[in-house]
Amino acid sequence: MKKLRMKYDWVLFGLLMAFLFLAHFQKWTGLFPVRPLGGVIEPTPMPELTFDAYKSTAFQSQLEQYSGEYFGLREPVIRIYNQYLWSVFHKTYCSYLVPGKKGWLYYKVAVDDYYGTELLSHFKSNEEAVQSANAELWQMYLLDKELKSHGITFIAFLAPDKPRVYPEYLPRQEADTTTVDLSDYYDRCMTKMGIPHINMTSWFVAMRDTVPFPLFPKAESHWFYSAVYGYDSLFRYMNTLGEPDFPKMHIGPPEAYVSDEVVDDESVLNLLFRVRGSKWRYRSEITVEPTTERKPRVLFVGDSFIWSLERMLPYKELMDDKEIWFYNNTAFVGMENEKWNVKEINRLRHILKADYVVCYAAGHQWWQGTFGFVGDALWQFKQASEADIAKARLMNDIERDEDWLLTLKLYGFRHALPLEEVLGLEADRVMSGEPLLREGMVVDTAVLMQIKIEELKRDWRLYPKQLRLIEEKAKKNGITFEEMLDRDARWVANQMLEKGELF
Repeated sequence: MKKLRMKYDWVLFGLLMAFLFLAHFQKWTGLFPVRPLGGVIEPTPMPELTFDAYKSTAFQSQLEQYSGEYFGLREPVIRIYNQYLWSVFHKTYCSYLVPGKKGWLYYKVAVDDYYGTELLSHFKSNEEAVQSANAELWQMYLLDKELKSHGITFIAFLAPDKPRVYPEYLPRQEADTTTVDLSDYYDRCMTKMGIPHINMTSWFVAMRDTVPFPLFPKAESHWFYSAVYGYDSLFRYMNTLGEPDFPKMHIGPPEAYVSDEVVDDESVLNLLFRVRGSKWRYRSEITVEPTTERKPRVLFVGDSFIWSLERMLPYKELMDDKEIWFYNNTAFVGMENEKWNVKEINRLRHILKADYVVCYAAGHQWWQGTFGFVGDALWQFKQASEADIAKARLMNDIERDEDWLLTLKLYGFRHALPLEEVLGLEADRVMSGEPLLREGMVVDTAVLMQIKIEELKRDWRLYPKQLRLIEEKAKKNGITFEEMLDRDARWVANQMLEKGELF
């Protein structure tokens, strides 16, 4: 018996040593391909060994964290452990997601909001929450009137809320029935006040048992295929409110298919195997009737439900221009999603670009209203004179003239001026009758190439994933990050020049 136990101990010891050797081998060679972990990962720097850091044990704890992050078999070990938690205990380490029944997945805040326990984490009382909503509603009412005076249509869009559409799969939780449902409160008040809005949650609840596909994927809190019908209804409703009209969109019958791509919520679970049934997706053939009329320009302000517009719909055929102010914090401008901080752009000018302004959020987000947008927009109009508004509209007209815009970009590059300032200077000259900046400007391909290179470098610096790819390429090629960034930007610019897509 003693000998058998000794053999057992030696086997365990041998397996442990083999595992540690394999981990080190994988770390230094990367021989075995591994699936990267999902979610946001902040790299841990290599700790610096100093006497003070060692004495205070700060070095040891930082080294432990660093070693754990760069462990050779880290990804498969984490996935195996997460799969064990998910399959055996129906749990996940992802703090903002909670598993429901039969493998369904929900946002924790959305579940808490459904059960009425989320509200008091943002407000001291129901009365305070209602006062905040009333202030936001009044500003929405005023902004609706203000935008109408400038020929712009305002609409509020209550995006569909998964817990309210599929409550039967929610995890069991104690409810607080004394708190106010803010999304329902906003819906009722906007109806009374005449604020244009559409409640997609109530529509989804009514249609969920009549369609041959799930309105939400079981392992995702956002809509996917159902967004096609949601946006189609939204655009049809917007056509009844303002102009120009969205072109007619024809949606073919839904087609089921299997997707091996793990995206969004399911990806951050970091499981070894797919959630059962999550591979099934749906798609349709979508056609847009061609039109000779100008298509709408739309400013969207809201949460992450907007991204299904780009994933699922031919949005470039439906609109002439769009902007997305993500949480009223990050602006994605134009069809190519040029990224800016909202506070750094001329917000009055960008609002005046639009034919429609759409504020939207899912149910559990409505405690934030429009994320500060309506109050700030009202302030932009309040402090602007008629001349300021006329100048902003003129800058927009200049920007839409591709040839004019190109010469002004060239002028700005040669004089080290930002494009926004150059647009303002040109608008001032138009209004005063002075000679225009565009006059006498000769388009130089070499300079235009350099402008595009600088634009690409600026855009890439705003996207962490792009920066990580460039950092990896720089290390692989033995050059600095800046050299790799410039090299990649020049290559892309040259490709665009060859295809006639430089500007």
